Amino acid sequence: MSYTPSKTTHFTVLTFSRQRFTLSAVSTAMTTPTPDNQSLPLDELNIVPEWLKSLPKSYEHHAGEAPDRRDRGDRDRRPPRPQGDRPPRREGGGLPRREGPRPMERRAAPPIERRPPPPAPIEISFLPEEKGLAAMIETMKHSPRAYALFDVAKLILNKPERHLVKLALKPGTDGTRAPLFLAVADETVFQSQNEALRHVFRQHADKLCRQEKKPCDPPKGNFTCVNRCGITGEIFGPPNYHEYQTTIVRFHQRRLRHMQFDEFKSRIQTSQNPDAVKQWLESRSSVTEFTCLQCTEPKPLATREELEKHITETHLAQLVTSAPELQIHGVASRQQPWAGLSEAVRIAWVSEWRFPLRTAQTLSDRLRPEGFHFFKHRKGATYVSHIRPKRVESLDGLSDQIQKIITFLRSHPDSVRKQLAENLQITDPDRLLADLHWLITEGSVVEFSDGRLWALENKPPVEAKPEPAPKRSKSTQATPAETEPAPCSVNVPETPTDVPAAPVEPTPPEAVVPPPNEPGV
Repeated sequence: MSYTPSKTTHFTVLTFSRQRFTLSAVSTAMTTPTPDNQSLPLDELNIVPEWLKSLPKSYEHHAGEAPDRRDRGDRDRRPPRPQGDRPPRREGGGLPRREGPRPMERRAAPPIERRPPPPAPIEISFLPEEKGLAAMIETMKHSPRAYALFDVAKLILNKPERHLVKLALKPGTDGTRAPLFLAVADETVFQSQNEALRHVFRQHADKLCRQEKKPCDPPKGNFTCVNRCGITGEIFGPPNYHEYQTTIVRFHQRRLRHMQFDEFKSRIQTSQNPDAVKQWLESRSSVTEFTCLQCTEPKPLATREELEKHITETHLAQLVTSAPELQIHGVASRQQPWAGLSEAVRIAWVSEWRFPLRTAQTLSDRLRPEGFHFFKHRKGATYVSHIRPKRVESLDGLSDQIQKIITFLRSHPDSVRKQLAENLQITDPDRLLADLHWLITEGSVVEFSDGRLWALENKPPVEAKPEPAPKRSKSTQATPAETEPAPCSVNVPETPTDVPAAPVEPTPPEAVVPPPNEPGV
């Protein structure tokens, strides 16, 4: 039994996560195995997100399908059961009762529903990246084809390397925007300056300072026990050590600031293990000296607190910037530790990719000064091309082949080059391509990015406007008595004033013109 599909199946996979979301197009072809494609990795047919992919099951050593136990014919082939293995029956028939309480039935736990975090109140827009946009514009200038403006915008949105992300908090009731804080090292956005500084000190400490351990004399005294943190396990030292209180306060401010200090002290554990005391003494046998790398001249500092204070007072502007509006790279926007910001970027990207109106407007403002022309085709889709389309007003004076090309494309829109050559029955294909290329470069024929050809239709004839009726002079105007309608026994409804009058048609000379405003009989 074999399965041989006749078509190629295309799949589009959208993968979103809090840290990164990407759009990838996966095209797979299922064919019958042949000597040419035996090395095709079949695991690529597992079209699921990356975090759900698993190794396919292997049936290489499978013994075969198990027999159906409901088949009565299999009972005869079963081996007889030994009589000695059967448990003794209780009086009255049946198996003996199990003594003791029955174990509780295990019920499957309900699936955990993981809801995305609420998006942050931030306005997000996407801008083209300058280097990538300049290369794309240069490519479009050398191409005679026309591209859909929304397709070009989606091309920029498809990959985070091709665009920038503009962020701004929504204005308050007074119309002002609160500032956002940016860690310059990795373009990470925060709501407060302290959060940004803690991120810089935690993630980029190797770029800020250099640490060097120097030996020193260990503390002297009778130490029989040490205290340690019950949460992280870090050793603080003996309670009778003179720097013990300073150590726990410093540790609480640096590591567990979100916890109350009294609760933190209640979780401190005491250990009388000699190995723990020895470990603490060894940690106190050396001193770490910090050297700030941001200064032009090396400046040694004794503790980490002194280092952070020095960097905050001297080099804050070089590490953290703040502004009501920030621009970050597209790659950095997908790697934000702020969960609300990541969710807001994801929602904004999905909405913009479905209908990239704002990105298309930004792109058109950038393409128009470069000499590109915009036009609409059929259903109102806007296209952009470096060649300005123009209509062929008259076919007189053109060669017969060019006339045939324009006539065929006007009557058969959306044709491709192959259809044009087959229907015109051209004997010289090179001459046809040369004439078609000349029409495209002149703008008489538009070639779209997908290969469709379009020749602008004939200009519709202009309808002749009717000549206005000659105005009467004051001497020839009718008197009010003449303009009043004669009394009639039949009530004629008046014409409403809001209905526009029909256009006046020219009267033939032999016709008799009735007096104005005279009622018909």
